[in-house]
Order: sequence, then C-alpha cells, then structure tokens
Amino acid sequence: MSSIFPYIPSVGALMGYGIHTLAQSISQTPPGTAAGTRQDKPAGRTDIAAALNDQPAIKPDARFSSATITLNNGNGLDIDNAARLLIPSAPAGTATSLRGIEIINSATAKTVGERNGFTSTGLAPVWLENHGSITGKNGAGVRLEGDQDDEVVNAGLIIGSHGVALSMGGGNDMLIVRSGGRFEGVVDGGSGTNQVILDDARGGTFDGARQMQHLWVGSGNWTLTGEVPVNQQGAVYSGATLVNQSKIGGSMTVQPDATYAGGTVANLEVAGTLRLDPATHVEQDLRMRHGSTLALTLGADQTHTPSNIGNTADLRGATLAIHVENENDALLSQPLPLLSAKHVESPFAGITSNLKTLVPTLTYRPDGVFVTFKRNDPTA
Repeated sequence: MSSIFPYIPSVGALMGYGIHTLAQSISQTPPGTAAGTRQDKPAGRTDIAAALNDQPAIKPDARFSSATITLNNGNGLDIDNAARLLIPSAPAGTATSLRGIEIINSATAKTVGERNGFTSTGLAPVWLENHGSITGKNGAGVRLEGDQDDEVVNAGLIIGSHGVALSMGGGNDMLIVRSGGRFEGVVDGGSGTNQVILDDARGGTFDGARQMQHLWVGSGNWTLTGEVPVNQQGAVYSGATLVNQSKIGGSMTVQPDATYAGGTVANLEVAGTLRLDPATHVEQDLRMRHGSTLALTLGADQTHTPSNIGNTADLRGATLAIHVENENDALLSQPLPLLSAKHVESPFAGITSNLKTLVPTLTYRPDGVFVTFKRNDPTA
C-alpha cells in the first residue's frame, strides 16, 4: 500500500512567515489634498503609495503604550489607507515592509469598529498579528477582501457579528493560531488554497474553519472542537498532539513522536501514536507505519468503544500498547474489540502492556481485531 501523503512540508517551511514589526498610523488625507476637502473618487494605488512613502520610519528604540481604539467611521479600520507597519530598522531603498501592510494589535489593545473591526479591500497583502481584541459590531471582526496572500496570527480574541469572525477573501491565505487565540464567529479562508497552523507549545483549542485546505499542528496539545471539512492534506508534527472532537476532511499524517486521537478523518497515516480512546473513525484507510504505536487505555470502568475503519486497516508496522488502570478478573469475560474494518492487512508488529497477572492475546478477523486477556501462567 503506497503512501497517501506524497509531500508534507517541514515546520520550518510552514512557519517562516516573518519578522515582528512595529506599527505607525498615517494620515487618511493624501498629500496635496487640503484637510476637510471632499475627494471625488477613492484613493488609488498611486495615492496610497505616496501617502505611505511620506511617513517617517519608526526609530529602532521607539516605545509604545497600548490603548483602546474605538472606530466610529462605520467601516472599522480600513487598513488599505489608515496604517502601515515598519520593521524597526528599515532596509535600504523605498521598500519598508516585507509584506505590504503589517499590523500588530497588542495584548492590551481593544479595536472596535461599528461595522467591521479591520477591513482591507485587497490593494496590498496584509499581515495581521492580534494579541488583544478586535470586534466588528455589525460585521466581521476582520474582513480581508481581494486576491492577496494574506496572513493572520491570532493569540487574542476576534469577534464578529452576523456569524463571521474572520473572512480572509481570495488569495492563498495563512492563519496561525496561538494559545489563547479565540474566535467568536466563523473562520472563513475564502477562495484560493488556504492553510491553518495550530502552533504553540502551551497548546489550545480551535473551533474549526471553512475553506481551509491544509490543517497543520506544529507544536503543543490541541483540541479541535469544530470541523475543517475541506482539508485536503494536513499533519500533526513531531512533539505535537491533536485530539479531534469533530471532523477533518481529506488526509492527515501523524509524524514520529506526534499523537492523534478521536473524531472523524477521511484517511489517516500514523508514524507516531494513535490513541484508541476516544474512538477514531477513519472513513477510508488507516495505515500504521513501521515504528508507530496504537495505544489502548482501559480506565477503571474498563469500557472501550472500538475505532471504525471504513475501508482498509494496515497494521503491519505498529506496536499495540495496552495500559489497564484496574487489572482484575472481569477482563477475562469476553474478547474486547479494538477496531473494525472492511479489510485488515497484516498483524501488529508487537504488543506491550502494564499487566502483571494477565496476558493479552490478539485475534484477527477479516473485518476486525480483538484482544483477549488470559491468566499469566508462569509454568506454561
């Protein structure tokens, strides 16, 4: 059975998304326009570029204090025209931004728009890092239009009304979620090929997203509480854990030293650990690579729900690791189903347990695998 995952990018490749920057507001009145004079047409690319280039760079030793910003212009902060972020030491030449428009909403900042919190019409790609809160009182918390490749890092709270917290528009967008990053409303990646990365050693919870073609878990213990239905290919990277309490479309791979458990996924390939509790439903194929572990934990009540594999379960590379919290004779009563499948290919490579008086043995059937416990007879 060939691998269903032809290419998984490294964490370094995924996370090479940038340098922390500083923010500076600019005037909304383009050069050459008197204050208070009505413009007959919206500012274009040339007008915006001229306004941006007229602003002084922030000094490397500049210090800022956060504040609450309430935006009453009906549109929230229009980030095509209102703000620009500069790296502390501007590089030579006219370019001062690595991404176009770069924004940091600090941990004590509260940005509130009467409609959307932050808005972009897509004149330039946007990089937004949120540590505070962004609220759209009558729209999205953050709405990024156009076909730019935008990036959002959320370690704070993004609140939208009318059901949408973050709308990323067109382009190939990236969302990075940190520990404590929350959304009140739907996260929508929009058109293009988009990806969401759950990356923080402290872990966290993510409530799912629409139109995200890749789900990557970079570090930490994460719980997925909502669907990522259009995922095509994703991964749990070494050292990370994903507990799926919902549904992931497409295929997921679990790298060595990574852990996956629960929920529903279309295809699953495991080089690390697959925990059988909570039960995992694989709609198509499960493949356990050489050196992987299928972990079964029986609690004090000794209840267990078998994992269901819709098509083929290939177990040839895995070790079954059994941990029993309450070892007693009740385990002798009947075979315990581990998993069911249309086809079971190859037996486990081995079996380990913490049992002292009992010994686990495996029974393979064409449609499933069972474990039976027998007394440990030293003379046998």
